[in-house]
Amino acid sequence: MSKLILCVEDELLSAEAVRRVLGYAGFEVQLAGTAAAALDSIQLRRPDLILLDLLLPDVNGYSFIDLLRDHRDLEEIPIVIVSGCASPEAQSLGRELGARAYLIKPFTAQELIDCVKNVLGGVNVRR
Repeated sequence: MSKLILCVEDELLSAEAVRRVLGYAGFEVQLAGTAAAALDSIQLRRPDLILLDLLLPDVNGYSFIDLLRDHRDLEEIPIVIVSGCASPEAQSLGRELGARAYLIKPFTAQELIDCVKNVLGGVNVRR
């Protein structure tokens, strides 16, 4: 069974691009445009990894990480922050909150695939 990636991104074109790239690499990808939609999705099926944009319409990504970490059954889901903010402070805060990686937009398809595979432990999912 392929690994499930939850992409929490409110920009539909970006989210669809992530779905296409990771789908081609053999991952199953679900999309959520808000933190609330992401929580609903997680309750239905726990993802193997969350790609999290920091600028969401209902809550910022850092607050979403805090919210997840408050639930013992969800705190171990690896999170990769995906953001256009490249400041060292933003990256440091993301790591302090427990994000496993910080991917700066724009990124290439290969950078996305490599990051996801690295965080998932080098898993080979190609069909």
